[in-house]
Amino acid sequence: MPHYVKKISIVLFIIFSATCLTGCDESSIFNFMDSRETTFTEMEGTPYFIANNPDRYALADFYDNTSIEMLIRENQNGDTTAKFLLGLIYAELITGYEDYVDRSQGLPLVKESWKMGVVDAGSSLFSAYNWGIGTRINKPLALAYLQASAEMGYILSQKRLGFAYRGSDPRGLVEKDIQQARIWFTRAAEQGDAESASQLAAIYQEGIGVPKDEQTAFEWLKRAEHMPFNGFLSHRGLANYYEKGIGTEVDLVQAYKYFDLQGTAGVPDKKRLEAQMTPEQVQQAIALSRAWQEENRTFFPSYYGLEHQSDGSYR
Repeated sequence: MPHYVKKISIVLFIIFSATCLTGCDESSIFNFMDSRETTFTEMEGTPYFIANNPDRYALADFYDNTSIEMLIRENQNGDTTAKFLLGLIYAELITGYEDYVDRSQGLPLVKESWKMGVVDAGSSLFSAYNWGIGTRINKPLALAYLQASAEMGYILSQKRLGFAYRGSDPRGLVEKDIQQARIWFTRAAEQGDAESASQLAAIYQEGIGVPKDEQTAFEWLKRAEHMPFNGFLSHRGLANYYEKGIGTEVDLVQAYKYFDLQGTAGVPDKKRLEAQMTPEQVQQAIALSRAWQEENRTFFPSYYGLEHQSDGSYR
């Protein structure tokens, strides 16, 4: 799996420790804002995305190419994007800027940017109210922002709704509903999110709330491989499907190829397959793996000496 080195680690949500939430002086935590607020802020501006990308580092380039001082100036000049980015810093909805946290301004700036049309802010407001970041936990309000931003096409919100209805994190928002999970995962997958496509594959492969359909499961995984957001997440699933003939014919060469694309993590599986393959088949699989890596300009380590190298062009 390729990884990316960024100047700061952008984290779009932070879960406060239970010790702090229960042990800290409540007045010191919440005296910076009206903790009784329960009103959903309607969007009035024309909706637009800053970075409609479910990758946790999606905003890194914005922060790498600016400064606090510049964001403050641009916000004062009415720049809505700067308002949102500055609000995340003040609200401590990202890490790396702890010295600049100002909770009296943070969440209000994020809410104002949402009101002015920044769809991304809906996901951030979900995080704040769902996990109690700079405010009290308010699940209905968190869900309202998550649902609104998902309806507007924000991929991360769509995926989070999928997981919520699937019965996974974020928990406690909605009742488990596989049909709704399938709807939201499908909407996110159709915008290129491979993790959502992989979830759909699992739902069909296991027959969770739908008739078991291994061919549809396989088709979702094959689509996921070429999706722009984390397509490599489908590799292990594809390896297993080809090895076991799930939704497709058994093909050990393809199975080996996808295990090889997992780098060192796939070594035990490759050793197992080698006992069932000819040397020619193994070499064919390695050639297919190398061709994929060259095409996608992403290289994974293996015990055949292929060094890890990536220019970051494939995500």
